[in-house]
Amino acid sequence: MKETDMYSPIKKHLERDGFTVHSEVEGIDILAQKGEEMIAVEMKMAFNLKLVYQLIERRKIVDKVYAYVPLGKGGRWPKEYKRMCGLIKRLECGLITLDVRGRKKTVTVEFDPAPFTHRKNYAKKKIALKEFNSRSIDLNRAGSRSELLFTAYKEKAIRVALYLYENGRATPRDVAETLGIDNAQRILQSNYHYWFDRVERGIYQITPEFEKFLMSNRKKIGKYAFSPDL
Repeated sequence: MKETDMYSPIKKHLERDGFTVHSEVEGIDILAQKGEEMIAVEMKMAFNLKLVYQLIERRKIVDKVYAYVPLGKGGRWPKEYKRMCGLIKRLECGLITLDVRGRKKTVTVEFDPAPFTHRKNYAKKKIALKEFNSRSIDLNRAGSRSELLFTAYKEKAIRVALYLYENGRATPRDVAETLGIDNAQRILQSNYHYWFDRVERGIYQITPEFEKFLMSNRKKIGKYAFSPDL
């Protein structure tokens, strides 16, 4: 399907609602009027930054502006679709979709332009603050995608493993009291990274898996590896 194939369905839809419709009016893809009401519609085969720019510009001309895009294979459920809706709402624009997955092309007004009310996600904010405050060193590089990321939990697990690496076998209590890590016992017992081996009841040592990890990441954690604070 081409972008031009999207025009006929939206034109028919708007005309059924009583609008007079014209296309390509002073750079606006679709301009429609019914009495005193005028709307602008910008259509794209996919949601992209260019469409966002166009919506912003049309808002300077017309009060009611819609983005018009075809639904993807995942329909309305993928995260990308929900994020697109969120951004369009922040621009105080509306969204119209074209569903071509069935035999008949279906035009749907998903939502109309409306004033946007900003709502904070306090649950995610709490999680982010907890993660931030739980970190004591900064081992990650912003923007990295392929590199191993160090979370607060992994940082503590590294500290526990390094303690065993330097001191040999130890009990969870010894580790917790020396490092000040309250959940040291849970870290040792959970053993998510397969770094710890319980050699006897209440006694742990590191495994070859951690030694491999240390060798592979020595440059990244080397300056912290044998620090008294770690």
